[in-house]
Amino acid sequence: MDTHSVTFLPIGVTVSVERGTDLLTAAGKVNLEIKAPCGGDGTCGKCAIIVKSGKAKARRDSHLEVRMAAKGLNLACQTLIEDDDLVVEIPKTSSMSKHQVLVENVASGDGASDVLREYLLSVWQLKDLFQEKRENPLHGYPLNPLCRWVQLTMPAANFQDNRDDLSRFVLTLRKETKCTDINVSLSLLHNLSDTIRIENFKISVLLSEVSGKAEVLAIEPGHCHQPLYGIAVDIGTTTVVAYLLDLYKGTVVDTAGTHNCQARFGDDVISRIVYAVDEPDGMKNVHQSIIDTINTLIQDLLVKQRKIKETDIRVIMTAGNTTMAHLFLGINPKHIRLEPYIPTANFFPVVKAQELGIRVHPNAPVFCYPAVASYVGGDIVSGALFTSMGKADAPVALLIDIGTNGEMVLGAGDWLVTCSCSAGPAFEGSGITFGMRAMHGAIEHLMIDPETYEVSYMTINNGKPLGICGSGLIDGLAKLRRTGIIDRAGKFQTNLPTERMRFGETGPEFVLVWAADTEIDRDIVISEADVKNLLRAKGAVFAGIQTLLNIVGFELDGIEIIYVAGGFGNYLNIPDAIAIGLLPDLPIEKYKFIGNSSAKGACMALLSAEAWAEAQDVAGKMTYIELSVGNLFMDEFVSSLFIPHTDLSLFPNVDI
Repeated sequence: MDTHSVTFLPIGVTVSVERGTDLLTAAGKVNLEIKAPCGGDGTCGKCAIIVKSGKAKARRDSHLEVRMAAKGLNLACQTLIEDDDLVVEIPKTSSMSKHQVLVENVASGDGASDVLREYLLSVWQLKDLFQEKRENPLHGYPLNPLCRWVQLTMPAANFQDNRDDLSRFVLTLRKETKCTDINVSLSLLHNLSDTIRIENFKISVLLSEVSGKAEVLAIEPGHCHQPLYGIAVDIGTTTVVAYLLDLYKGTVVDTAGTHNCQARFGDDVISRIVYAVDEPDGMKNVHQSIIDTINTLIQDLLVKQRKIKETDIRVIMTAGNTTMAHLFLGINPKHIRLEPYIPTANFFPVVKAQELGIRVHPNAPVFCYPAVASYVGGDIVSGALFTSMGKADAPVALLIDIGTNGEMVLGAGDWLVTCSCSAGPAFEGSGITFGMRAMHGAIEHLMIDPETYEVSYMTINNGKPLGICGSGLIDGLAKLRRTGIIDRAGKFQTNLPTERMRFGETGPEFVLVWAADTEIDRDIVISEADVKNLLRAKGAVFAGIQTLLNIVGFELDGIEIIYVAGGFGNYLNIPDAIAIGLLPDLPIEKYKFIGNSSAKGACMALLSAEAWAEAQDVAGKMTYIELSVGNLFMDEFVSSLFIPHTDLSLFPNVDI
């Protein structure tokens, strides 16, 4: 085998790979995360690296900017190892640093002015008016976890009562739990007779009881108090969040979050499906990547909670979109992306942790939230449960989760209509010249002086700017329009009296941060092409809302509350989102930020069998609308490609 070593700087990690391997794949073998929104297709230009020494060759022409290529940069996904050992440097602009999952406080970046600080504080204070205090994880449901210990005292065997031990055990358990369908595995049956006699027919039984069916997970001698913890996981396309729960108390012990390591196979679900289906060992690699991500989070939690062991975690609940659920369980996702877009399953079997390789108790049952359709998954069902939209007395609400897809649910009680519109990964930073995810150094808020065109900004963790993330892009689009830098169609006004307005490689662009003030020694700009991408993304979301309303014959004013979900939504500036036409022009009082409702719903279902049963019911109530059928969505989409919209009567309160 013709192998060569690759050393990645600045971390100094070395890996041996076969000749002809691309550098993106080589980095993935040692868990080095390089930005690759396109999944290694060479179309995004984000995985730029520098070959310091050794011989490599380009696979084909790629989308690398001329000025970057002039500095000796190559695309990792298109650079193949040839004959020599390589030394490669990963610039800060290409590496994946720690994601911002959810941050409660407001911190001003190095470039934030006093005016920006005051503005941001007012925005966050407004948001706080609608955010509840830290919710009880049960959110009104009774504490009845999906996994619990039950103490039994069985009648002793004698000549008068000579039933077999399994029958004796099952009958006693039925009386205690009122379960009629009880399953005892062969592995537990092996030592059942000895176990129940160690403490004179007193035993402790670990039971998972759902909808009248009970699975016996463990049988221990005596009436002992065993540690009992569970993990609730939100498997997001971009980030993964884990909650460690005390199942006795019904409380959150700790949380941990990180980026989804599947990102190296593509930013969006379609890229990951293509990789899983088309690449050798693709499915295995994508599946193992999410398992590794979850295991890392679990270990992070256990390191902080040293008294809790892996084997103390006896149950897991997950929520994620339909593709994430398929990839997590190792189910072929191929037909999710092919017409007529049918998933393998919407309701998933309960599996054991050891079957998936999750490092908790081997027999811990793993539950997955049910999905509705290929592009409306368990994360949305979980959010609907958390918001109580399925309750009979619920107000008419619209739940919106904005990410790579814009997923939404409209309705109340027994009528819940849902759809998904492909917003594209622009809000995640893909397709934007200096776009990036919400990581250290990302501009997340900014202001532009309407007279001088000077820019104030705030970055995540106060670092020097590396790029701009989704919330910053929405801020930027609104401010560009408000100051007259762009017109309603997103076209730049190139005659402005400021050196920030100039022509770049792709056309007109506006400088947000000068190179001297950045971490990358390059001017951070937003181009007219970037603005067009953002208009398409925002237009898709609003068109989805309008299409949903039109199909059910419901007026916008009839919506009593709008729930804004997800990590991205938590940092969204609602007035600016309305101003650009991303969200409906409704009173601010109708908007409610609910944070990571997917994770919160997962906690509820894990802690309460009643909540889990309700989740199944909510999923069954949802009617999915496929927006690709007919012309209604496309007509709405075209009308939404202006700021805020072609029909200004839909935005009477927006000053254009």
